[in-house]
Amino acid sequence: MFALVPRRRTPLFIAVSLALAVSAGPVLAQDAPTADKPESAKASQLDTVIVTGTRSTERTVSSSLQPIDVITPQQLQQSGATQLTAALARLVPSLSFPQPTTISGAEVARPVTLRGLSPDQVLVLIDGKRQHSGAFLNLGGAIGRGSNPVDLNAIPISAIERIEVLRDGQSARYGSDAIGGVINVILKKGGEGGQVTAKFGGYDAGDGLQRQLSADTGFKLGEKGSIHVAIDTQNNDYTNRAGPDQTPAAKGTTYNQKVYRLGDPGVQSNKVSLVGQYEFSKAAEVYFEALYRRDRDETASLYRHRGDSTNVVAIYPEGYLPVSIPIVSDTTLTAGLRGELGDGWHYDVSASHGSNEYDQRSQSINADWYKTYGYTPFFIQGADYKTNQQVGNVDISKEFSPSWLANPVSVSFGVEYLRQAYKVTPGDAVSQYGPNGGITGDLQGNWQRHDVSEYIDLESNITDRFALSLAGRHEQYSDFGGTTSGSLSGRFDFTPRVALRGSVGTGFRAPTLVQQHYADISQQLQDLGQGQVLVQSGTFPVDAQAASLLGAEKLKPEKSRSATLGLVLEPLTGWNVSVDAYWIKITNRINLSSNIPVNTPAVSTYLLANGVDANYQSIRYFTNAVDTRTRGLDFVSQYAFDFANGDRLNTTVGWAYNENEVTRVKPNPAILDELGVAVQRVERRERLGLLGDTNPRTKLDLGFDYLHGRWAGHANVQRYGNYTVYSNSGVALDQNFAHRWTLDLSADYNLDNWTFSAGADNAFNARPEQVKYANSTNGNFKYSLFSPLSWNGRYYYASVTYRWK
Repeated sequence: MFALVPRRRTPLFIAVSLALAVSAGPVLAQDAPTADKPESAKASQLDTVIVTGTRSTERTVSSSLQPIDVITPQQLQQSGATQLTAALARLVPSLSFPQPTTISGAEVARPVTLRGLSPDQVLVLIDGKRQHSGAFLNLGGAIGRGSNPVDLNAIPISAIERIEVLRDGQSARYGSDAIGGVINVILKKGGEGGQVTAKFGGYDAGDGLQRQLSADTGFKLGEKGSIHVAIDTQNNDYTNRAGPDQTPAAKGTTYNQKVYRLGDPGVQSNKVSLVGQYEFSKAAEVYFEALYRRDRDETASLYRHRGDSTNVVAIYPEGYLPVSIPIVSDTTLTAGLRGELGDGWHYDVSASHGSNEYDQRSQSINADWYKTYGYTPFFIQGADYKTNQQVGNVDISKEFSPSWLANPVSVSFGVEYLRQAYKVTPGDAVSQYGPNGGITGDLQGNWQRHDVSEYIDLESNITDRFALSLAGRHEQYSDFGGTTSGSLSGRFDFTPRVALRGSVGTGFRAPTLVQQHYADISQQLQDLGQGQVLVQSGTFPVDAQAASLLGAEKLKPEKSRSATLGLVLEPLTGWNVSVDAYWIKITNRINLSSNIPVNTPAVSTYLLANGVDANYQSIRYFTNAVDTRTRGLDFVSQYAFDFANGDRLNTTVGWAYNENEVTRVKPNPAILDELGVAVQRVERRERLGLLGDTNPRTKLDLGFDYLHGRWAGHANVQRYGNYTVYSNSGVALDQNFAHRWTLDLSADYNLDNWTFSAGADNAFNARPEQVKYANSTNGNFKYSLFSPLSWNGRYYYASVTYRWK
């Protein structure tokens, strides 16, 4: 293991010093151009016309009123990552990619966070259309606990033309969820050209082999239309970084053996996309998009020891490791008609359908079933969770040229209809049976809601140096009523090289149907005040009898206020720098309550008297219990050196700082105090950590791309700042984790239509700091579940790409 610290003059330290000395620019905004077209590639990023955060048809990255990053497919490919979320986290400093393991499925649907907020406080669009949230709910003790985000990894990387990441609240333009910002994925649409890529890699430890095959190509439909197809298939083995099991109950059987499986899950994934359009005339162009993804994941649950109530000694005399095999499927369908009518009136009428399904399956046994019937199946069908969403949009825009303004005013307005549904289906009879069973039929259901919204958006360069944008949006949800959001953005160019930009706005996030109605009963590691223990835990909807008896209330939408102020500079020709400070205040934030013990005499008697026979040791539900404040700073810089021999060095720097703090916690429900339940509504670990200091406050990205003829070399340095993990058991078990450096290296060789690549991610094999033994679950969990750095260590890979025009 090679852990890098700043006192040592390592090659990594020298690389960082060099990057700062040359004022390198961000990984996010600089494409690595091909050697035969350096100048055009150099200018292309800042000249890119953006479509996120603006409805003007002429706004570019360099003239944006808000901080925005544009990611190209070349950058995604050069990152070495096979997951879109992992690639984005390496390219955008303010994005983080938590990598939990054995956390109730969070290792299967891994989200991203923006500016240290929750994963579901960033809106995801595909070509400007709202994407549906997943059916999965992050229940475990990890970053994003309680969130219900969009599954970004459902999008094939080979289908992506570019990604626009807007780092500013945008509820006034797009509605719910856009509190922290917007990720807009733009898909490829060309009718010509294509490529095929084969990639193979594995970890230094000898496990986690990854095999990937991706391709995309376009077809013309006469002279006025095209279809673009992309596929992506992966077959990845699991990794295991568990420590030796020193559980007292394992003595005489598996003591000091590695029985847990902690790391990345095994994945078999297939994704496909189809994008097409046909222009009948300037007034009418039809378009459609279809994406489908199906994953079969394999992730281990917690080990069942010989004497556990969930084990059958006659079958497994030394205990066994249950394996979860969730099937995740995702579908997106969009069709629309757009064009220009009359004197510059642009319209876009579209309809979208999306669905996500999380089907729980496991290779395990039910010990209670065995005790009753004398046998047990070894494959159990668990509960099935499914979301679906339908969206209808009518968008109209036109530029007006009033005589009293130097430039036209872009006026956009429209309406949106949104319908969302959520369905919970219990598993088979074996999965429901006994005190260690999962959810039962009384928790199944099918829920839906709808929303109608209207918006207006005005934008203009008031003068040649002053631009202004004003947006407003009203929403009317069927389940919680109406809300109105607004935003004001502006930019003033003092000179062609110096500009000031800023924005203020309000926003909201509606509680998802999943958060309102999700139900689950499963074995989990929880800190109930006596350190980490394995318990049978129930997560219930707020309207479930058990939850309402213990103080659950109907959920309300989160409300936010935000402000951003930024400085945009071009100190030298081709050197672009931006510094943006931001402030976000969120009230009625939605999060999971503390794990409330229900096996005390007072609580169990109270529940039983009201008709609830709890076959679990703790219960939790969603609540609007806290207000939070987020403050931060994003620094982005880019510069390219052109040498006399035609070589180029693209250097990049991105640095992000964010500070999250809980400013208010609502008092406990009165019933908990009456029953003598010694927990706060929001547990200490979440109040101080998951909503506060458990996200590193700082993240640094440095990137270098050296282009020499047919060769290209790439280096990416990341530094994660220190962070603190808090324990519900008190200060003694709190732990502060030191910062970590990582270095990713890769090289490309271009030969005609071929590109051969090889690389090493985390080249120095850096690992997270190990946890205190008292927090390791008897030695099994060597590393923190909150670590921003993967547990896996060094990863090698090679790929070959063939392109055609």
